[in-house]
Amino acid sequence: MDKILQTQLVNIYEHINAQEEEIEMAARLLAQATGGEGEIHLKTFHDFTGIESYLKESALSLPRVRSFEGIDLVDTPDRVLVIADAFDDEVKAFVKNLSDSAADFVLISNYNKHESRFLDTVHHYIDLSSPRPLVPTPNFDKIVNPCLSAFLYLYNHIYVLIDEMTNEDY
Repeated sequence: MDKILQTQLVNIYEHINAQEEEIEMAARLLAQATGGEGEIHLKTFHDFTGIESYLKESALSLPRVRSFEGIDLVDTPDRVLVIADAFDDEVKAFVKNLSDSAADFVLISNYNKHESRFLDTVHHYIDLSSPRPLVPTPNFDKIVNPCLSAFLYLYNHIYVLIDEMTNEDY
């Protein structure tokens, strides 16, 4: 089972790596806020609400990041980082509200094929590539959805790119 998990994680990381252009564009958008007068407003959904304090307060938190408190507090130089494990109706409504308000945002979630027409129009979207549990059990169930591992891998990538873009020592 351990080997299955390792193989599946490598596959997920390869799918994330295949989105290199989208990741770089998202990092550039977020870097515009951190390198200028703006802030990054962080909005998490589902299981990701549990790591919001890590994303705001850890040694690897992005500069000038704060919790999303309302669309009226998002100014022109600001960006919104939206993180969800599933692209459901709640996330869709939130993202649609951001779009309608002309707020610049990055959306990170698993792709929802039933919402493909909408997701394909989101300019800064990154697929977590981990929509379901992966490891089979003896009773034919599957356990361990590595969406958090996939996100942290992606987040570290974005963090490094933003550091490269905003650090004058490079």
